[in-house]
Amino acid sequence: MGTQVQAAETPVISRLIEGDVDRYLAAIADATAIFREAVDVYLQTGPDGGCWRQARHISEHMRTLDDMQQTLETSVRPNSVFGDLVLGMLDPLTGVNRLLKDMKRQVTGFAIESGFSGPGRSVPAYLVADVQELTNEVCAAVDALVESYRSAVLCGGQASSGNAERGVSWYENQADRLSMQLLKKIFADESLDLKLQLLLAQLVEEIDRVADQAEGIDQKLRASRGAGLPTLVARDSH
Repeated sequence: MGTQVQAAETPVISRLIEGDVDRYLAAIADATAIFREAVDVYLQTGPDGGCWRQARHISEHMRTLDDMQQTLETSVRPNSVFGDLVLGMLDPLTGVNRLLKDMKRQVTGFAIESGFSGPGRSVPAYLVADVQELTNEVCAAVDALVESYRSAVLCGGQASSGNAERGVSWYENQADRLSMQLLKKIFADESLDLKLQLLLAQLVEEIDRVADQAEGIDQKLRASRGAGLPTLVARDSH
């Protein structure tokens, strides 16, 4: 009788975990949206703008993500089948957590003197649209990473419904192309002194590095998938 009850409860537990994982992934995408907004505010208002709101927002959001991860880790009994499953699914997200912390550092940098703020650190108007385009491609790379993880864990490794050709690496390549174009424009502008050129180049490279990190995590995720990354779909099928 106990075995029958356990078998009946297994799909229920799995669905609950699946919902928690899905909400966690959605929250990662929300952090990306905060990053995009912070860059936009910085570009539009300069170092004296209202970037503090985004810095506070992403700090609060990171605490929420930590709480959600803790909930996932403690939602099942240790050393149980589902306990091992959840830990196996969360392990590839360690790199994502580091990526989000780096995004938080950058957003905070937009708001404090030791970061990107300070006199004369405004981005020239003719570069604003290009930096926004770079940021969009970088955020798209992170969004593609989230979808790749979702398909690997929640869909049993099946391809997501999006354009399969436009994965993390595709967006990372776009970001690299745009960042190189921006750097060429910055260093070709003789109206900018060298110090400002270097500061602007730092801003471009900091934004671009998010896409680089996303691609590195995606490559590890693909390797984990090839080695048999645990999935809720696979567990339900037994």
